[in-house]
Amino acid sequence: MKGWKVKMKEKTLDKKSLQGTFYVLLSAISFSTGGVLIKAIPWNSFSISMARSLLAFGVIFLYQRSQGRKFVFNKTVLFGALCNTVMAVSFVMATKLTTAANAIVLQFTEPVFLILIVWLIYRQKPGKDAVITCMLVLCGIFCFFYESLSTGGMAGNLLAILSGFTYAGVFLIKKMPGGDFESSLLVSNVISTVIGIPFFAKESVFSPTIWVCVVLLGIVQFGLSYIFLSKGLDRVSPVTASLTSTIEPILNPILVAIFFEEKIGMLSLVGAVLVIGAATVYNLRQACPHREPAVFRSR
Repeated sequence: MKGWKVKMKEKTLDKKSLQGTFYVLLSAISFSTGGVLIKAIPWNSFSISMARSLLAFGVIFLYQRSQGRKFVFNKTVLFGALCNTVMAVSFVMATKLTTAANAIVLQFTEPVFLILIVWLIYRQKPGKDAVITCMLVLCGIFCFFYESLSTGGMAGNLLAILSGFTYAGVFLIKKMPGGDFESSLLVSNVISTVIGIPFFAKESVFSPTIWVCVVLLGIVQFGLSYIFLSKGLDRVSPVTASLTSTIEPILNPILVAIFFEEKIGMLSLVGAVLVIGAATVYNLRQACPHREPAVFRSR
């Protein structure tokens, strides 16, 4: 990654950025169905990732062709593909091992990792708002871990944070030289499909309901969601896009609570408020017209 530079300038609320925000919101709503759909499929995590990725590959491939875009492969595309693969598989595993609320909220630490990555690697110092946001999110993470001391819950939480860390890399793809978002997704889906084939071959439980969930998971939750995200990232910065996605960790556990009666503990609820609240306030402050971006300031 040496020599890569990332343009992280924030945009004010013009027509283009509003359109970008709308697309990111559509992406977040599509992504939010992941928890309930994954919980409904009684398969191994790698089997679910394989089926989801195979369907998503078709959706993204058709979209790329319809836009007249050619497939690109280089080190940036491969980097993005690896980040997306680890993110996707670790999130499915986290959803299986811990509550859907824990999995999605801890994955939502991704804006913090995005800020830290750009600071440490690209030497762009974060502003005061970014530092405060990071501290509040870390406090929220502590609340989740304090309430999930069981081995299964802890493992799920760690995987969710890994998912958040690698998700930060996904948001950086379009801002890196040679980056091609759709090509990275296609490569990632191929990797996930190949890895999951041996696990899928061992599955024995199939039903119409399961297949409906698999199709929705692949086409809507993992296919259309990324198309919306791609269109959004064309119009807004990675940090703005990641923080606009605050609706996802709200809708995801609500859907799971409705269909599976899964509950979130009081301390975890406090943690969720800290993580989502800090990210939301930060996003609103960054969106103010004529405001100097607080994400990264020059030294």
